[in-house]
Amino acid sequence: MVKVCEIEALLAKILADYIYPDSLIDSMTSAIGYDVKICRGWPQETELGKDLKSSPAVSWITINQKSGTAVDKTRYNRGWHARSCNNTFGISSQNAISGDSVTFQGVAASDGVAGIVIDNVAYPVAVKTGYTAELIAQLIEAVVENIGQVSVLCSDSTLSVAAPHTMYGRVGKSIVVTRELSRTEQTFNISIFAPSILIRDILEQAVMTAVLENELTETDKNEIGYFIFAGREVDDSNLNTNLYRLNLLWKIEIGWTQSVNSVPALWPVGIVNSDWAFGVGGENMSSVLPPLGAIRFDAWHDMSNVIDEQCAAALNSEEWFYRLPGNAIISAENEVAWPTATQESINQEISDAISCGLSFWAFESYPENDSLSLALSFYLSSNSKKGLQFCMIGQPSNWADTTSCDGYTDTFKRDIMLMGRDEYMTVLSGRPLYFIINRGNSQLAKLPGGLSRAIGFIRESVLEAHNKNPYIVYLSDSAISDYDNADIAKSVGADAAGAYCNPRLSGSPQTYSALVNAAETDWNDRVNSGFPMIPTAMTGWDQRPLIENPQAFYPISSELSSENYYEAGTATDIASHIMNMTTFIKNASECPAGVGLIYAWNQFTEGGWLSPTYSATYSASSRNTDRISVIGSSINNAAREGVYPDIPFIA
Repeated sequence: MVKVCEIEALLAKILADYIYPDSLIDSMTSAIGYDVKICRGWPQETELGKDLKSSPAVSWITINQKSGTAVDKTRYNRGWHARSCNNTFGISSQNAISGDSVTFQGVAASDGVAGIVIDNVAYPVAVKTGYTAELIAQLIEAVVENIGQVSVLCSDSTLSVAAPHTMYGRVGKSIVVTRELSRTEQTFNISIFAPSILIRDILEQAVMTAVLENELTETDKNEIGYFIFAGREVDDSNLNTNLYRLNLLWKIEIGWTQSVNSVPALWPVGIVNSDWAFGVGGENMSSVLPPLGAIRFDAWHDMSNVIDEQCAAALNSEEWFYRLPGNAIISAENEVAWPTATQESINQEISDAISCGLSFWAFESYPENDSLSLALSFYLSSNSKKGLQFCMIGQPSNWADTTSCDGYTDTFKRDIMLMGRDEYMTVLSGRPLYFIINRGNSQLAKLPGGLSRAIGFIRESVLEAHNKNPYIVYLSDSAISDYDNADIAKSVGADAAGAYCNPRLSGSPQTYSALVNAAETDWNDRVNSGFPMIPTAMTGWDQRPLIENPQAFYPISSELSSENYYEAGTATDIASHIMNMTTFIKNASECPAGVGLIYAWNQFTEGGWLSPTYSATYSASSRNTDRISVIGSSINNAAREGVYPDIPFIA
């Protein structure tokens, strides 16, 4: 359980390690060229004044909890989960599975359990640190003899049984299991006290770099999450004393946890269901949950881009403010805008996506120098993306280039090169996942040799560049009626088919449950086609902002009216739909890739999103994160129940 004082101490250590790195510690030379005192609490006034006026001057950096900023972030889940689990602990079984004998070796380095299984009956004993292999063998022999169902011979550290009996052995150390009782978001001040503006600026850069680039341990990430920059406060009220002060605010989540030691269950007995078989092996026979990815459409990161301008214009009505991106800005004249993306803002989105339970983002592919690719660029350069992979959604509309020797654009070839990155999403033992969205016959006709040749080019190029065979999924566009693209996907050489989104409009408003039914009907229809598929779950569909305020980038059919939309679903309804998709994937043999797609992370104009949305007073804590919280909780609970099923102990 992490305490506030420990977070303050951790921040102080991060800053000290950066400003006074190990290579300079002997000489106590500052890496930034200025001497600094780093501590928790506030500086003593007399000492601070003396330091600031000394020659050379000594600045201060202090770390303090900011009072009155605590926000409850408890997810109300108190399920136990393993913190650490190692299979061996200094005793190992020789002949792990043997016809007649098991030999233990070494000395126990920690508490745990050891034992043997004879004819599918387990005989375990508790082990304490320091137990020898010989002692453990003797204890197990006593247990077997006491039960009396079979006779076992103990010689030194070897246990033997006579034929036709069979026997194998296992050992394991105690497992630390934890549960989170509550979680609080707290703001901390990192305060800079400097003798000049120049030194204050240098110290600010050092603090920002040290905290943002710091690699937390896995324990730290579980307990406190990531450090989120929340703002800066300048205080120059004491300039006559040569004091230039700056407060840098950081939001941190503190998890209050309970931990206990638990003996590992090496031999649970029985069959729970078709996925879980306990006995020899004692392991989950399939993955807990399929990886889930969300589609990104990134016209929310640069107001100088004409597409961003059109999205802002479409949503420039108070009726639609609730679905603006979380960092949106609304002027006194009710004009909508948003700030240009930064590394910090995309890092925050990465943290949000991980909290939501996503495994990957599917980026719509645009030219590298287009600000529609700005989020992708910052994702690729982020140091915080561990746990969130990515893949691309190729758009044939930007593939053709008559001036290129091979007929394809740099954007098209950029997608191919990205498939070699370590963080690129793969399926089926290492195949890069690549989606292609249908953009109509007129656009496909521009491709040299058509779509079939382009897909062949992708496959050959990825094999040549990365020695990997991409898994290519052909997506139908946003159809408003039933549409099956399995036949065309097969004809052009794709590995699977799917839908970018799948609304089925009726001419009048429909409930969110009707949208769920349309999506899940699409899944089943694709399964019935017999061609491999990837299902898409829908978070919403409501194009009324574009119907009422048309934009060039979003051509809307003249057949659609403001009555053609689905009502917004609750976060709980959306979570239920997504969990239905995970069950569908696990049960459908036509989903060999074992992944699901979600429409969408940030399609605010079309009414489908998971990303945090607008709050009148923007801050990381005031954004509407209901969908992330509820969906993330549902996914995490399902995963935890899969790893630790609620089954009775068998005495």
